[in-house]
Amino acid sequence: MKPEWRKYLGVRAPRYTSYPSALHFDEQATAADYERRLGEVGLYEPLSLYVHIPFCRQLCWYCGCNMRVENDYSRALRYVRALNTEIQTVGRHLGGAGRPLSVHFGGGTPNYLKVAEIGDILGAIELALGLTDGTRLAIELDPRLIADGDIERLAGLGFNRMSLGVQDFDAEVQAAINRLQSFEMIESAVGEMRRVGVNDISFDLLYGLPKQTHDSFTETLEKTIALSPDRVAVFGYAHLPSALPRQRLLDETLLPPEETRADLAGRADDMLVASGYRRVGFDHYAKPDNLLARADLEGRLRRNFQGFTDDVADTMLGFGASAIGYVGGLYAQNAKTLGDYYRRTDSQELATMRGLILSPREMAIGRTIRELLCRSQADIAALLASLAPTEANAVCARLDALEADGLISWEGDLVALAPEARPLSRVVAMALDPYEKAMAGNSLRSLARAV
Repeated sequence: MKPEWRKYLGVRAPRYTSYPSALHFDEQATAADYERRLGEVGLYEPLSLYVHIPFCRQLCWYCGCNMRVENDYSRALRYVRALNTEIQTVGRHLGGAGRPLSVHFGGGTPNYLKVAEIGDILGAIELALGLTDGTRLAIELDPRLIADGDIERLAGLGFNRMSLGVQDFDAEVQAAINRLQSFEMIESAVGEMRRVGVNDISFDLLYGLPKQTHDSFTETLEKTIALSPDRVAVFGYAHLPSALPRQRLLDETLLPPEETRADLAGRADDMLVASGYRRVGFDHYAKPDNLLARADLEGRLRRNFQGFTDDVADTMLGFGASAIGYVGGLYAQNAKTLGDYYRRTDSQELATMRGLILSPREMAIGRTIRELLCRSQADIAALLASLAPTEANAVCARLDALEADGLISWEGDLVALAPEARPLSRVVAMALDPYEKAMAGNSLRSLARAV
């Protein structure tokens, strides 16, 4: 990374999996709003479904997900019943409209559930919403909870994409984050996936974890490359102990400094690209024949709550506690606590508790930011036209500062990232975002000095 760019490493930018982020959601968006939008879904409109499973067997201290440690499996069965009721309720409001193109199980830990319960959820989706042979099924798996035969049974249900939460292979790093899992465990899972014909295997890696060093993360990358997953997501760990009390269990003195974090991200980029992976967005890598790489090559890459994706659906339906859907300019988030979620589903009501109805301005900003993140360039004319003059001037001033430092080129209305600036994509996106008050001022450089 260029020396003049290192001052941006301390900037904490949103991930922009939605715009605005969920921090802007409120209770002014209601279940009635969601119901109206569901009634407007087209008969053959593509749908992307997300199913949230909040349970985990053990607490990982770095985790930022909406999850809970649960040791009583009967409570998971209670949750599955509520999920299936919610799916039926949403299906009733759709009235036969929409066609699911993909179903993604996330968490928490989806394979906290037994395969039989996962099959029950898919059965509820089939009855309420319909599934076809072309519907792609994806699931996130904790390798520590994979029992004998699970992968084969999941493949038998139709899951053709499986994602493993690897994070790091180093034993000392694993101990520091309370997630012990051997290389052999991951290797065995990948081998079984290949044996049963799973053709899209993904690894999640994290950099910036306690005790990570250049050498230890290099070894993690070498082991990842040896196992040859089809996709690799390389995320930066976000340490937010004030918002996530579980992260207070980490020893902060063992966290690597910002410059080391940048070096780790750069090392991942160098090694994965040298091994034949294609860069996708700012934190994903995929083999050239993978659907994600092809979508990027063909200009079809999208970004949603699952990150970068080749999913073409504009409408996303979220099921489960805290799950977020997007329908017709409305973000709708379900109740976060199980008690509130159960009260809604037991009454056969939509579980929506909060959300956001997007204004034309917010939609224009969101489209521009997604274009920048997915294609490394964006036409900002519509964004600037949607802003008040003082806001537009502030955006232009921030872009001027980025251009002066070489992160972007700016000609007319087209803003393009410098090829080497990909790791700082979100900083550039943040410069376009009038809601990011931390970016206020005449330039990003003033912010960089402040941090």
